[in-house]
Amino acid sequence: MDRTDAALLGVAAVVAGLVLAGALAAGVLFGFDESVTRPIRLLAAEPFAWIVVGALLVAVVGHAYIE
Repeated sequence: MDRTDAALLGVAAVVAGLVLAGALAAGVLFGFDESVTRPIRLLAAEPFAWIVVGALLVAVVGHAYIE
């Protein structure tokens, strides 16, 4: 993995963390109703979502090693 791919992976991780932190902060500030917790519960309950996330991660890392 070269520096560009590592930087892109790092930026993606930071953005994902900020989205999760934003969802949790919105839940704390405005109450955990259906709209805030639904995406988190869907990701936790749906194994297909984890397969898609894993496949995307493998594609990014695999592409970095092929080049």
